[in-house]
Parts: sequence; structure tokens; C-alpha cells
Amino acid sequence: MPDLSIIIVNYFTSSYLSKCLRTLYEHTKGLNFEVIIVDNSASPNELAKLKKLEKLYGSLKIIADSRNSGFGAGNNLGVKYAKVKYLLLLNPDTEIVDDSIGKMLKFLKYHKEIGALTCLLYQKDKKTLQRAFFGKFQNLSTLTIRRYNYQKVDIGQEFFYTDIVTGAALMMKKSLYEKLDGFDERFFMYLEDDDLCKRLYDLGYKNAVLTTAKIIHYEGASATKKTRSKYYFESQKLFFRKHNGLLATLALRLLRFPYRLLRPYK
Repeated sequence: MPDLSIIIVNYFTSSYLSKCLRTLYEHTKGLNFEVIIVDNSASPNELAKLKKLEKLYGSLKIIADSRNSGFGAGNNLGVKYAKVKYLLLLNPDTEIVDDSIGKMLKFLKYHKEIGALTCLLYQKDKKTLQRAFFGKFQNLSTLTIRRYNYQKVDIGQEFFYTDIVTGAALMMKKSLYEKLDGFDERFFMYLEDDDLCKRLYDLGYKNAVLTTAKIIHYEGASATKKTRSKYYFESQKLFFRKHNGLLATLALRLLRFPYRLLRPYK
């Protein structure tokens, strides 16, 4: 049996996925794992490209989902096919640069208090940390300050706790994922990871970033800026309504109104 199931949701990102898989298999030779790719593209051409990749790697499984119900739903579908104790939810526009996945798995096995774990995520220049791979839960007070404190990461410490970790490279126990019923599929894209981390926190778990591991993230490869903005605002409203209440949600809409008026979905 594999040690780890790696779930990747694809939406017209086969060009990125090719590099992701190549570096994944190159840097995880000592790890017994399976890869499950959920294809949300509903495109015969895209699926044909994935089938070519499937022939290159023996531990690769392709699941075609013509519904395209979103990132969270795609991961939920992939997890149903996972056979092992630990999961890694991984974006297709990532690049593995060393044995970081093995480090994450070993660390998570010995830290039972951690619900969701990620590593340092770098931008494509491989030097600059990504803006939003960890942070605080969204509420009215955190919207008025810088939400993400990535500049303050101390790589001298092995790890640190945080409220939320990114779904671009999120590792956790399968049993815990199933206990939460996975991602809330009402979040089509964005903040489904915040919501998952909040529910883990409410169960008494901590979320963490492992600083001794790193992954490159090319970020936003599957959607335009306009599309990302549209889904982000919709997900933000849902998150506030679910975790902060109706009054906070109404206040959020008032705070966002001038910005949305000047820059509607840009």
C-alpha cells in the first residue's frame, strides 16, 4: 500500500501538470505514493493529454469529471479513490524541487495536534515567497490590516502554527478529511481552504507551515484575473456568512462596495 495519496485537480493545466509530475516523481523516489488526477475540463483534447501522462507513470490514476463543480468538489471526488492514511492536495501549477513531500509526511506523522500542514511556497522566481500561503481567519478586523505576514517567516524555526494554510499544497489525514466531509462544495474556488482550516480549528486542531520544506507555485494558471476576482468575492461573502454571521457579512459588503464599484471583477 502507498504511504500517501496525492490529489491533483486539473482544469486546462496539462502543460503545467507535466512539469509538476516530472518533478514530483524525480524528488520522491524513496516514497511510496499514488497520484489521483481529477480532470474538470470536460475536454476530449485535454483528457487525451492526461492519458499520455498516465502512460508515463505507473501510479497515476485519471478521473474525468464533466460536471466541473469547482476545486473543492474535484478534490472531494479524488479523495474517494484514495486508498491510504495521508493525503496531499496539490495544485497542478506547482514544481517540486527537493524531498519536501517526504519531509511533510514524516513531520505530520509525529505531530498529532496538526490538522492541515503546508510548506513554504515560492513564486516562479524561486526566491520570493508567495503572498497568500498562510494567514489569519478572515473577519472584519483582519480585513483592515495586512492579512498575510509572509515577510515575517522565520526559516530558523522548523515550523510555526497559523490559522489557515493554502490548499495549493495541503497535507492531512484522510480520516480527518472525511470526518469534515472534505471541502464545502459551495465554495467553487477560493477560501475553501480557509473554511476547511476553520473547521479543523473548531475541532481543536492546529494548522501549521513546515519551513524546512518548499514548493514552487506558479499561481493562478487555470483562470483569468477577472474570473479569479469574481469567485473570490463570492467565496468571501459565503465564508463571512458561515463563520462570522449575518451582520458581519452585511458590513463586509458595505466595506467592499467602493472597491467593487471602481473595479468590478478586475
